[in-house]
Amino acid sequence: MLIACLVYDAADPPAPHGAIEQVARAVSPRVTPCGRAAVVCDVSGLGRVCGPPAVVAREVLAQAAAAGLPVRLALAGTMTTAWVLAHARAGLTLGAVGTDAAMLAPLPLTHLLAITELDRHVAGVRRHTEAAVAIRTAADHRPVRRSSKSGGGSPGTSTPGDASFRSYRDRLATLERWGIDTCGALAALSRADVRARLGASGVRLHQAACGEDVVPLVPIAQAREFVDRIELEWPIEGLEPLSFVLARQCDRLARHLEQADRGAVAIRTTLTLTTRAHHVRTLALPAPIRDAKVLRTLILLDLESHPPDAGIDVVDLQLDVVPGRIVQGSLLARATPSPERVSTLLARLTALCGEGRVGSPVVLDTHDGRACGLAPFLPPSSGSTVTEPILAAEAREAMQSAAMTGFSTVTEPILAAEAGPGERAPVPAHLRRWRRPRPVQVEVARGRPAQVAWFTPHDRAMAVRACAGPWRTSGAWWDTDAAATWDRDEWDVELADGLVYRLARHRGTGAWEAEGVFD
Repeated sequence: MLIACLVYDAADPPAPHGAIEQVARAVSPRVTPCGRAAVVCDVSGLGRVCGPPAVVAREVLAQAAAAGLPVRLALAGTMTTAWVLAHARAGLTLGAVGTDAAMLAPLPLTHLLAITELDRHVAGVRRHTEAAVAIRTAADHRPVRRSSKSGGGSPGTSTPGDASFRSYRDRLATLERWGIDTCGALAALSRADVRARLGASGVRLHQAACGEDVVPLVPIAQAREFVDRIELEWPIEGLEPLSFVLARQCDRLARHLEQADRGAVAIRTTLTLTTRAHHVRTLALPAPIRDAKVLRTLILLDLESHPPDAGIDVVDLQLDVVPGRIVQGSLLARATPSPERVSTLLARLTALCGEGRVGSPVVLDTHDGRACGLAPFLPPSSGSTVTEPILAAEAREAMQSAAMTGFSTVTEPILAAEAGPGERAPVPAHLRRWRRPRPVQVEVARGRPAQVAWFTPHDRAMAVRACAGPWRTSGAWWDTDAAATWDRDEWDVELADGLVYRLARHRGTGAWEAEGVFD
């Protein structure tokens, strides 16, 4: 095996993100990125295409020169040898397979500190591979975390605060006090003796001096991006001509999603306008989608409610994806609409009602009973409704057994008892709030509501039969926003029409309003 290590050889400016990796992927499919400034790749297969290692090295350097990147390049039989040589020597270093220890022998021991960075990246790749195998059937996939360090005068070296770096540095200081100052002198020692005196860190340094790898090279697949771009010859205005452009783009993206077994969970639309401005819209989807017509419809509906203010020159689409999922249906659960139909419905409702007005109601963390929020609507999972028919069947069986035995094991709701002669019916416990409280005019007698008049021409004033209250409630007085504060007295009143209403009087203004009616 012939391993190549490329290291960005410039202190300023730093290495562009992904530039070194792209050079390596241009010559080899087996690539392991090690941060922004270094990469390790397997170039064994290039021998049958390009020729001997010297020709392979010239091809790699040509790719780097075409990209405008100053690099150091080392070819050797192991990752460790190539990594240490690339960090120790500028320019090109060629080595033959099987001569790793001899190539490292003349180097000072201080160059072995570079393996700290290599070991950290190799450990990260190994953890990522194990995690990917463990969550292969999960819905989401977490990409490999890459270090954001850039190359400097000594590219890829670890910081002095790193624990492994400090451990290796202490061991090397001990070796220098013993008179061992080169990699060849360290490799000549017995590994068992090194372990007995320097521990695991000393063994790793001995392996590096011999040019041995701890683990084999594990290639990292290049993250696939689902993007599509169309540069128009003439600017277009309006959604109708734009729909034909989006149809072509969504068809291509849908084919790529199908081939990669992925589903889109977010769509980022970037329109470059004739004014050189960018109109950017991001649409989150409640479920993974790969249907081209649905994707186009969702983009058009979003742009319909947020149209660009000038002509369009360039259309860019980018999809955030997750692995495709095969969901097992249930014979017991009720049929639910497909994710595509749900996403289209939500997009149409959002375009009709406006942003932030469509979703699932949630209870807010406040003592204000009127407060209510909206969260993005998420369809229930396929397994969440399976137990409902089962529970219903168990309840029916329990009721049947109760009818035969005379004893009930089913908890039934407590019903309000009927009112006797001269008694008032109990007040229901469920308040149906009006999302917009209705202003009313209340006549007060002896500090209690006596008559309520609605501000509508067809409603007349009604007398109050009974009332309870007041219940004083206030909050958010510390908030600088006056609309967030409240301070009111609440009354439950029964009017002449036989219904029970919730009235509230704002103590600051003295205004009355009806907040809802009890069922």
